[in-house]
Amino acid sequence: MAEVQALPGKRMVSYFRLLENASKEDAEIVPLEGDSSISFKRDSKSTATKSGNISTSSGLTAEIDQTFYEGISKVSDEFYDAILDDKIVEYWLVDLDRVNTDGKYWAIYARCHVTEDKPSFKADSTAERSPKMNVIGTPRRGYTALSDYDKDMLDYAFRGIGKVDGEPKNDGTDGNGLAYENNDSSKDVVPTDTANKKPDGKGTV
Repeated sequence: MAEVQALPGKRMVSYFRLLENASKEDAEIVPLEGDSSISFKRDSKSTATKSGNISTSSGLTAEIDQTFYEGISKVSDEFYDAILDDKIVEYWLVDLDRVNTDGKYWAIYARCHVTEDKPSFKADSTAERSPKMNVIGTPRRGYTALSDYDKDMLDYAFRGIGKVDGEPKNDGTDGNGLAYENNDSSKDVVPTDTANKKPDGKGTV
């Protein structure tokens, strides 16, 4: 039996778009995302009869909770548009660790009404938003392509601080770097001969 792979929550990312803009623009990732969750609920009712109980279920209801840190962004502004002007939104939860044979990413897709948005502007912390969305009908599961830009932003490779010459290789060596997973960290040592050197390697601190 194959080992079951645990899916880290941070690899589930959210995309958002006003439905009215579907023919005009790509959906955008929710910036500075905190937590996201989707809940499914189907109530059932049990009725007693002389020959036993009969169980019936009602329609499915689903709700999405999203948090993100407030910033000057198109998505942030459009969440305000959605609740203030009662606009229908499109919403995706995309799993970056589940890909099909075509290289597309597993996702849950829903059309929603934004029913609540609680901006929080505390004096001692970053401003935060907490919109809630009621899903219209049944969320759909499928696979979506991500642009090269999105993949670079979400799954970028390590780079050293040096100049990136030519086409980036994205293998951890750009900028004279070395990705952690390609190094035997058990052999790392303290550079005692330069321990007291200044960062530029000249003189001592």
